[in-house]
Amino acid sequence: MNKLTKILILVVALAAILAGCKSKKHVMEKPDNLINRITLVNILAESYMIESTLQMTIPDTIGKDELARRHYKELFDRYHITNEQFESSIAYYISEEKSASKLLNDASALLVSKRSDHDGGTLAASPAQTDPTSTQLDDYPQ
Repeated sequence: MNKLTKILILVVALAAILAGCKSKKHVMEKPDNLINRITLVNILAESYMIESTLQMTIPDTIGKDELARRHYKELFDRYHITNEQFESSIAYYISEEKSASKLLNDASALLVSKRSDHDGGTLAASPAQTDPTSTQLDDYPQ
């Protein structure tokens, strides 16, 4: 299992733990290079698609670790982010229960929407989601 797969598993596990916690909310300090929430939703949705592809890859055709490296490098290059930036942004958004839940729900909804949308385009947020004044963004730590 490669590092990025472990990170995604960790994100889901932490979100589940946070969702079950009834204690006071905790928000960590905002990283300097925080990825915009809408962009992170797209990245998470695409990461899920990458992981699904890797699970469907026949082991003898190509090394899954190499294939994962290529896919994630392309994904991070396309969004002009680093692995460290991705990790710190994930940690920030999941540090607060409501934010973690909303982030994962939005990524899931995007995947469902994309699955029903057979146009073959790329994952993208709707114009309402990208509006920085939208009240949807109020659920996230700033």
